[in-house]
Amino acid sequence: MSVAVLLIFGVFFAGCSDNSATTASANPTDASAVTTTAGPLYSAGDIVKNPKSTSGAALLIIKYDAASDMYERAYVYPNPDGSFGYRIDSKTDLTGRSVIEKVYTTKVKSTTVSAIPIRTLTIAPTATILSASTTASTDTTTVTTTATTALAPRVKGISPDKGLTGTTVTITNLDGQNFVSGAKVSLLKAGTKINATDVSFGSSILLTCKFAIPADATTGYWDVVVTNPDGQSHQYQNGFLVQQGTATMTTTTTYTASSGLVKITQVQDPLLVTGGGEAYKTVSILGTNLTAASGMKLTGPNTITASTYTSSSSTTAIGYFMIPAGNLGAYYVNVVDSSGNILATSTSTLTVQ
Repeated sequence: MSVAVLLIFGVFFAGCSDNSATTASANPTDASAVTTTAGPLYSAGDIVKNPKSTSGAALLIIKYDAASDMYERAYVYPNPDGSFGYRIDSKTDLTGRSVIEKVYTTKVKSTTVSAIPIRTLTIAPTATILSASTTASTDTTTVTTTATTALAPRVKGISPDKGLTGTTVTITNLDGQNFVSGAKVSLLKAGTKINATDVSFGSSILLTCKFAIPADATTGYWDVVVTNPDGQSHQYQNGFLVQQGTATMTTTTTYTASSGLVKITQVQDPLLVTGGGEAYKTVSILGTNLTAASGMKLTGPNTITASTYTSSSSTTAIGYFMIPAGNLGAYYVNVVDSSGNILATSTSTLTVQ
C-alpha cells in the first residue's frame, strides 16, 4: 500500500513539472515585456530631435552624468544644406534623462562633440536701423532686422538771398528736399559760421529761419548749410550775400573839421523797457557826424523805425520810437539817410523788454 502511494505521488509531481515547462516555453515574450533599460539611451555626440517640434534646432548630447541621472546638452542648428550642424555659443544645460528620452525620441546622427563648431552670429552694420523684432521659441531665437538709409538733405535755393551786417534777416523760403524736423541751418564762410535761429520745419522741401548777421561779419557770398539730425548735410555754395550795413559818407564843407565816417560809439541806455504809459520811447546815442543822418531804426527780431530823429550836434542824437507789442529782444541801433540807407550801426545791442 505504501509503495502504491509513492508511485501515484511521483506521477503527479512529474505531471506538474511538465505543465510548468510547457507554459513557459509557449510564452517566451512575457519575460522580455517587463524588461526596462537600465542605462541611458544616448551618449556623447548623439544629435536628437523632438519629432513634434517645428523648430530646426536639435539637441547635442555633451555627456551623461550617472550620479545625477541627467544629460548635459546644447542646442545645435542645421547647416544651409539641412545637415547638422553648428552651435551659436558654448552654453550647455543639464536636463533629466527621463525628460530627454521621452521628448527627444529621434536620433538624427552620432558624431563627436568636438566635431560640432561654434559660429558667432554677426549683423552687418547699416546706416539707420528702423526696426528690429525678436521671435523666441522653445528651441531657438530668430532675430529679424529691417534697415534703410535716410537720404541726405539738399538745398536748392534761399529767399531772401542777401542781408546787411548788423541786421537780422528772416528767411521765408529755404527750398530743397529731404529736410526733416530738427534740421539745423547755418551760413559758412572761410571757417566762420553764423547759426540760424527759429528754424521751423515746414515740410521735407521747406524750412524757414532767421539769421542775425553780426555787424563785423565778412561781406561777400556765404555758403548755406542744412544738417539733418542724423548728421547728413548739404552745403549750397555762394547761396547768400552779406552786404555792408555801415556805409561811408563824405561830409560837406559844413563838417570839414570833423570829416570822416558817420559812427555810433555808444548807446547810452542799453535797456529799453516798454509799457508805462509813455507815448514814445527814446534811444540816445553818441558818435561822430550824427547830424549827417536823418533817421534812426532798430534792427533785430524785427525792424522798428523811429518816428522822430533829432541831432543837436554831430556827437549826440536821439530817436523817438513807438514800440509795437511783442517786439522784444536784442536790437542794434542804426542811423540812416533820407532814403533809409544805413550810415552807421552800433557795435553793441540794446535790449527791448
